[in-house]
Amino acid sequence: MEWRARVDLRICHEGEYMRVRLNRKIYQNDENGYTIATFVTQDDSIPISAREKRHSVPGEYSFVAIGYGIPITEDIELEVEGEWVVSDKHGMQFHIEQFLEVVPRTREGIVGYLSCGAIKGIGPATADLIYREFGLDSLEIIDYQPEKLLSIKGITEKKLETIRQTAGKNKVFRELMTLLSPYNITSKKVSAILKQFGDTSIHVVKNVPFMLCAVKGFGFLTVDDIARKCGCSLNDPMRISGCISYVLKKAMTKGHLYLLQEELLSSVLEVLNHKLLTPVVHEDEVSAVMYKLIMQGSIVNDNGRVYILRQFEEENATAQMVARRLLEKGRQQSIKVLLGQAQKALNIQLSKTQEQAVKMVFENTISIITGGPGTGKTTVLKVVLYIHQVLAKGEIKLMAPTGRAARRMVESTGFTEASTMHLALGLVGDGESYQEFEYLTAELINVDEFSMVDMRLAYEFFRHLQSNTRVLIVGDVNQLPSVGAGDVFRQLIATNLIPVTRLDLVYRQGVNSSIVVNAKQMQENKTAFVFGEDFQFIEAKGAEQTAEILKSLYLSETGVNGIDNVQILTPYRKKSQAGVNELNKTLRDVVNPKSKMKAEIKVGGTVFRVGDKIIQNKNQGEISNGEIGSILRFYRNEEDGDKVDLQFAERIVVYDVEQMDIIEHAYATTVHKSQGSEYPVVIIPWVKAFYTMLKRNILYTAITRAKAKVIIVGEWAAICQAIHTVDNEYRNSALAEKIIYYYQQYNVPSEKQLRLAI
Repeated sequence: MEWRARVDLRICHEGEYMRVRLNRKIYQNDENGYTIATFVTQDDSIPISAREKRHSVPGEYSFVAIGYGIPITEDIELEVEGEWVVSDKHGMQFHIEQFLEVVPRTREGIVGYLSCGAIKGIGPATADLIYREFGLDSLEIIDYQPEKLLSIKGITEKKLETIRQTAGKNKVFRELMTLLSPYNITSKKVSAILKQFGDTSIHVVKNVPFMLCAVKGFGFLTVDDIARKCGCSLNDPMRISGCISYVLKKAMTKGHLYLLQEELLSSVLEVLNHKLLTPVVHEDEVSAVMYKLIMQGSIVNDNGRVYILRQFEEENATAQMVARRLLEKGRQQSIKVLLGQAQKALNIQLSKTQEQAVKMVFENTISIITGGPGTGKTTVLKVVLYIHQVLAKGEIKLMAPTGRAARRMVESTGFTEASTMHLALGLVGDGESYQEFEYLTAELINVDEFSMVDMRLAYEFFRHLQSNTRVLIVGDVNQLPSVGAGDVFRQLIATNLIPVTRLDLVYRQGVNSSIVVNAKQMQENKTAFVFGEDFQFIEAKGAEQTAEILKSLYLSETGVNGIDNVQILTPYRKKSQAGVNELNKTLRDVVNPKSKMKAEIKVGGTVFRVGDKIIQNKNQGEISNGEIGSILRFYRNEEDGDKVDLQFAERIVVYDVEQMDIIEHAYATTVHKSQGSEYPVVIIPWVKAFYTMLKRNILYTAITRAKAKVIIVGEWAAICQAIHTVDNEYRNSALAEKIIYYYQQYNVPSEKQLRLAI
């Protein structure tokens, strides 16, 4: 007989586990349990390249495996589950994601297991004493009657507690893995549950699963699925509360800062009663929970607009800060003489509108310049920077939402330095924490590509400003709004309180760029495009034919221009052969095919290979969301585990393999991800299958990412549909309204001022 360290055999996925036993330990970290070891199995399905040649026992195969908390003993066997991963330094290895101890019902098996270090507080001598006392029942005693261990010499109350906690944690972990295995919950997430709820984890999952929403990585829909299968009440206030939060957060992913109360109620009821023949949850129940959340301060009802508290506070505070800045007159400076001096020094000839834009900057504490590609925004900025240095010689700060946009400012202005907004503001990750809060000390701050700035980042920007700072905001109002919630750039312009200069004349290359001309045509709702070497259209029927053309076209263009200079931009990620996911699979295997000379790893369902073109999809450290780079190598650090070297422009960063979940392939990427970037050559698939994305601002943003050449592949009817579709994406935001309100409130003269006026 055998004792399996598994609580419930009903969901054991028989046949998916590989039975192994320890051969030799290579390395084990005592703190986190990270283990490297060789194991032996009789399973002949293991890859030939993973088999160790020096192990020559007939019918057995030896291989290297990696995992956490693996028992190091030859006296038991393990049933392991995981995946094969290739390392360029160590070859193919098995990464253990789950394991079950299979302990023989013998003295050697039980003593060997107890003394292997899996249970802290029990060494070889104590393990022997336990077996002498309890025999074949030793493991059950530890699991269910651990207090009996006090009869063993050397086991004190303190040591018993250590044994109980270790054994209990192992047991709970295994039971959780079994309980949650149908939901594809990883061991990492199970560990997060244990960290949050400890010994009560099983009770939480079975009886109050909606508490899992407090654990990072557990969305409402996943938790709701678990709860339904566990037979939990569908009217549970915690379920309703979790759904309200889910719906509001989902609205944020679509750019909304709030939902109207009626819209929120309707959406919540739809989710809660989904797939039910008869509605179980009713409006009065949702209203009652919503009222309770408002009273608790979790959400805010602002005249029928329901916000998550944080979004409400950030919008309100930003409106107040902008209103106060508008009332600060600042130091107005005459630049009439310097305008001519700057143009002469820079060999620039400004139009009247551009001259007015420069004057506007020096007459106000905050101002906006907006315009399409080639309309002279950078030219105006060069003159502003020159004049500021002559006038004040104070600090200048150039920043943009992405690293690529910041580097473009350096290249286009000749200024020595620019940074991402996150770096300038000292924000870590996606702006959830600070390195250290410090006010921005620059006298002049220019923020480019401001259409990309969401409410969260705008709030942080304005609260870091000092009262004497002059702010110039630059962007293209016709581009896509920010990925995050809020429509800040358009809202600031909509106040009609902030001075705005609109540049609409094309200056770039003497109006010779077809890209610039056609971008302007689009904004005028016209389809009479100018075609030439720098702007091409290739007709294709449907997504499948478009994808085939894209493959050969991509190979042709990268062959001439290099892979870093050609980018496919598509509005769709899934559900289409011309979407990001399918194109990346096809193009990667063509451009960077599998080879024995190139190491690769698998993270989740994605295989990454040395040489792959990749994009980061979350702000982390010095690398911003949307930055494109490549994979240099995979290797192992004996203390810290598997590592990856990634190169972004001139920077090389080292990530843990686990961090690769924020990386994806970038042979093709979405138009939204391309904001703030420029590429010499842009290839755009555009077909009717993209029906929900056939909007003018999406196509406009795509073609204006190109510096030298645009090639559109697809259906002309789809292009016409996009250009004629009203594309000003509506977002729930009250920022403009609130700025106007606070400006009026702050601008009311005091009683003392009124008396003086009289």
